[in-house]
Amino acid sequence: MGEEDSFENLKFLKLEQVTLAMWDIGEESFPVLEKLELWGCHKLMEIPPSVGDICSLKIIKLVESPQLEDSAMKIKEYIEDMRGGDVLQILGLNNIPL
Repeated sequence: MGEEDSFENLKFLKLEQVTLAMWDIGEESFPVLEKLELWGCHKLMEIPPSVGDICSLKIIKLVESPQLEDSAMKIKEYIEDMRGGDVLQILGLNNIPL
């Protein structure tokens, strides 16, 4: 996705068993996204770092995608450094924090 692609009202995005190895999004692609769920995305190696620039993001949920935990935690650290406090939850199956 490029800068010109935008989902202005999307608050929840779930990607399930996508076969992407890489995913790139523009800074303004999901301006009001609050929850990102990635289920069984075995080929995806990293959550785009630009996800950390989504000010409204509150939850990243990973299910059967353990290779994405490191990038999710980096995004969490980045967001918390920028905004302060514990504002992003990283969850696994059954909403258990990672």
